[in-house]
Amino acid sequence: MTPQPDPAEALAAIAEARRGVHDRVAGDGWRYDLTYAGLVAAMVGAQALDQPFSIVGIALGVAGLAVIFQRETRRTGVRVTGVSPRRARWVAIGMGLLMGAAMMGMVALRHLTPADFPLIPAVFAVMVLTFAVALIGSRIWRRVYRAEMGAGE
Repeated sequence: MTPQPDPAEALAAIAEARRGVHDRVAGDGWRYDLTYAGLVAAMVGAQALDQPFSIVGIALGVAGLAVIFQRETRRTGVRVTGVSPRRARWVAIGMGLLMGAAMMGMVALRHLTPADFPLIPAVFAVMVLTFAVALIGSRIWRRVYRAEMGAGE
């Protein structure tokens, strides 16, 4: 029979593993965050296009997100989904809700504005705003994630 580990040693091993994950994820993430923000802004902007182009824009954006997720997983050796740990999950959910609202707003802008409305400048402005919000949100998520993983919660 294998000896039972001391609970304090087991907790210390868990904390050490979490710090290892923290150290791998805490590295340079600007390339990921900038790419993520650009893809999200493009997906929001695609909603101003006619069908089927808006669907193609979403599909390409989702494919791009999958590519950067896989690349980040290979870089860090850790598959981080964005919904764990606890506080980082709420940042990710908030970001998703904001981006969904931006997409719905873009659809409304496209379909509810008069024909003489300057759509291209409005779409560009929304995309720039979306890029900024996605970038800031991504950096906040990363900071919250690092804090939780480093604290050993």
